Amino acid sequence: MSIPKPSTMAPVSSGPIPPFVVGFILSLGVSLTARMLRWLTTNGAIAAVLVGTLVFASGGWPRAGLLVLFFGSSSVLTRWQASRKPHPEHVAGRSAAQVLANGAVATVLSVYGTLHLAPWATVAFAGAIAASTADTWATEIGLLSKTPPRLITAGMRRTPATVSPGTSGGVTWLGAMAACAGSAVIAGTSSTWLATPLAPVWAGGVFGMALDSLLGAMVEGRAKWMTNDAVNLVATVGGATCAVVLSRW
Repeated sequence: MSIPKPSTMAPVSSGPIPPFVVGFILSLGVSLTARMLRWLTTNGAIAAVLVGTLVFASGGWPRAGLLVLFFGSSSVLTRWQASRKPHPEHVAGRSAAQVLANGAVATVLSVYGTLHLAPWATVAFAGAIAASTADTWATEIGLLSKTPPRLITAGMRRTPATVSPGTSGGVTWLGAMAACAGSAVIAGTSSTWLATPLAPVWAGGVFGMALDSLLGAMVEGRAKWMTNDAVNLVATVGGATCAVVLSRW
């Protein structure tokens, strides 16, 4: 499997207007719209402007588009049948911590890859986005499952087999299929827009989702700093790493 050539990582040109300015204007427009739709809180919108500006400035339309695809699809699914879902973001919108938990790793990879002309960073970027998408789709669609979720560690530890919907580490077949579909959407789009290898990015997304569930069941809440947002951040690192490792085989 091939990794994109270094030329795909070159700084973006947007004509006479600096790409940073273009990215800021576009991100501000998207974030304000999302705030009005209550997809984001006020601080979440500010964080989204920062993430979107940096990704567009360093990666242009293809990388920014992949980010918007994740955010748009995830936001729609979050609001879909929200009355049946227990989490606060289904009403108030995602906070800055949640935006950064899902987008900070991809942002750093986008900026680093452009500054250092690192071809692997494009694959890692796509893997991080795929992991965030897979995890969010699994959560939002899995919450609607008619079958109670099963703790992912139930077979390894003496814990109850089934848990209540929304429990960290709880998985359903419906959620797992949604994760595979979400990761496939990102992998396919990234393959077209960024010339990234299809299978490694898809696998990175699914791996990130599984890692999120494992950490949610085993360590989330065990320490003050080990929050759901921290787990999501680690999962995106896992997705990015998995995508890069598999792309080198």
